[in-house]
Order: sequence, then structure tokens, then C-alpha cells
Amino acid sequence: MVSPLVRTPGRLFLISLLLVVSVVAWRKGVYYSGGADSVVLGKAAMGLVALALTVTAPPRGASWAQLRAGLVPWFGLYLTLASIGALLHGSGPPSLVLAVRVGLLAGTLVLLFRRYPRHQVLSALTSAMLVLAGVGSVTGIGSLASEGRLYGGIPPLNANEIALLVSVPLVCLAWRAVHRVATTREVLAMPALIGIVVLTGTRTGLAALLLAITLVVVMAPRIPLPVFCLGAVSLPAMLYVVLFTPLFDTYATRGDPQGVLTLNSRTVAWKAAIDYPDTLTERLFGVGLSVKTIPVSAQYRTEQVLDSTWMSALVQTGVLGVAVLGLLVVVTLLRALNLAPPYRSLVVAVLLMLLIVSFLESGLFDSAVAFIAFFSFAFVAQDTTAGIVRSRVP
Repeated sequence: MVSPLVRTPGRLFLISLLLVVSVVAWRKGVYYSGGADSVVLGKAAMGLVALALTVTAPPRGASWAQLRAGLVPWFGLYLTLASIGALLHGSGPPSLVLAVRVGLLAGTLVLLFRRYPRHQVLSALTSAMLVLAGVGSVTGIGSLASEGRLYGGIPPLNANEIALLVSVPLVCLAWRAVHRVATTREVLAMPALIGIVVLTGTRTGLAALLLAITLVVVMAPRIPLPVFCLGAVSLPAMLYVVLFTPLFDTYATRGDPQGVLTLNSRTVAWKAAIDYPDTLTERLFGVGLSVKTIPVSAQYRTEQVLDSTWMSALVQTGVLGVAVLGLLVVVTLLRALNLAPPYRSLVVAVLLMLLIVSFLESGLFDSAVAFIAFFSFAFVAQDTTAGIVRSRVP
């Protein structure tokens, strides 16, 4: 069996790159609220080109009979609830545009698995993530001096976004290393990629990444000797850094211990999100996908971004939307756990990493890199009868 992070067709890589670039931020701190400008049209054009290239590609992946797209109806229900809430709240046009955009993104990903083998789709998407993270990191290297964290230059990626773009491929590399199929170049790249994640200053992302890599190692049928030796050396070194140096404390608190207790003021927005609905329909159906910020009562601000997928869902799609997403996640995790080795450890590790990050970051069910990663790996988890599940890493 061939596995993620292998050579893929140029057309598939182009599609993946178009999808990834079309969902990242092109402008800092700007959220779609209606209308159309050059950025909105440019993103839409890239998404439509990716869809057209996918539709016209010859089918070489799983047949429709093999594709058990169990998460698609659930996600369709979620978008329907969001649209109903938007229409009732009065934010219909921008929210409907966002719902259509996310729906087209999901549809393109489904077609990709029909047109190409699954290992090639995962490989192309993770490779595209690495390319974009590399370009953003190199062009934004100056942010380390000015901001103290690594942000993107072109495009202007958020530090946490760079970390996510690197983390998903990094888990795949760790999985390949555990199963003895990683190349020397891939193994040498892993410390550099971990260094990029550290430079972004993400705390939840780094913790989720380390947990995912640990799961990949623990769930392996046999741990290679080099990996075991690396772990035996790394664990004492990590304990020394945590217990006997100020590096861990500085990284974890960023000089503001009080901010850790409030999760960088996220708890203020979470409380406001719970109290936000004014009517029963808003509490049940939400107010639409276009609502990205929420009014808050704080000392230095009157509104705050909804930095949590689940709090965003509560505001945007209401209690019903959160319930649908919760069922989708539970079913997906159960099916991932039922996958046969070796894909079980990879899919479970990536999904858990994304879910952990989703509690402190938005985008898991929106037009974002997190959604592309979650939807793709969740799609692999749906079909326990496909040949990919019964194969072994050579």
C-alpha cells in the first residue's frame, strides 16, 4: 500500500493548492459581511476552478458504491440549520453565500475521493499545506522580531493557522516514520517543522500536536528501535526544560499568567455567546454563518472574535446545529476507531488533534484549512470496506 505524503499527479496537487489558498485569510482581521470585491471574487474563482478541474478529471478513485459519505447528510443538515437561522435573524444574504461556499468546498472534496485514490488525495492536500505554510513563514519571518511569534507575510496567515498547516503533515510524517516508510529527507524535516510550530507560539496547537504524535507511536503494532531511542532521549530533555528552566513557563504564559486563566479572554466571549440569543428561534437555529464577532462587556473592547468552533456554532447555528455537529463528530470518531491498521492510528490522531484545537480556535466547520483537514480524514474514516483499510504499509 502507498500512503500519505507520496508523489501525486500535478493536476491533483494544483486542485489541492487552489483549495487551501482559497480558504486562508488574504486580509488581516476582515470577515465577510456581504457584497463582492476583488478578494471575494478571487477566492470564489479559485474555488470554482478547483471544482471544474475535479469534475473533469478521469475517475481513478473509489466508485460511488464504495463511497460511504455518511458525514455529508449531517453536514448538509448543519448548513441548512445555519441558513434557516440567518433568514430568521435577517443576515440571510452573507450567511447564505458562506453556506454555499462551504458546501461547494465539501462537494469538491467528495469528488476528489471519487477521482483519485485516497492516499493521493491526502498526500496532495498535506503537501499543499506545507507549501503554503513555507511561503507564508518565509515572507513573514520579520514578525518574530516585531510580534514575538511567527505570522505569515504572503498570505497574511495567523500564527495559529501556520501551526495547523504544518501540524497535519507533521503527524503524517510521524506516522510514516513509525511504519518505516519515511524517507531520510522526511525524517530530517520533522525537527524543522516542529521548530516552526514552536515559533508560532501556539500553545494548544503544540500540545495537540504532541498528543497526536504520541498516539501514532502508542497505537503502532511495533515501535521501531530508532523511534524508541528518540523517545527515550527526548522525554528526559523535555522534563528538564519544563522543571529546571524558565522556557516552558515563558512559552506557556507569554508573560501574562492571568491571561492563561481566562484563555486570552476567550471565556469573556464564551459567556457572551451563551447569553447572546434574544429569542427562542435564535437559540434553536442561531443567527447565521456571517456572525464572526460578538458584543462583550470588557475593559478595553466592546466586541470580540468567536475564538472557538463550538461557541461559533452555538451562535451561528444554535443548539440544534451544535447537536448535529456533536453527533457527526462522535460517529466519525467511532468509525475511525473501527478502521483496520495502519490507517486507524493516523486518522484517529489527526481527528483528535483537530478537535482539541477546535475548542480554542474557529474554522473546523467553516471555509478554513481545519475544515479541509477534518472533512478529508473524516471521509476516510467513513468506509470500513474499502481496500485502503485492509492494506498494510510496506
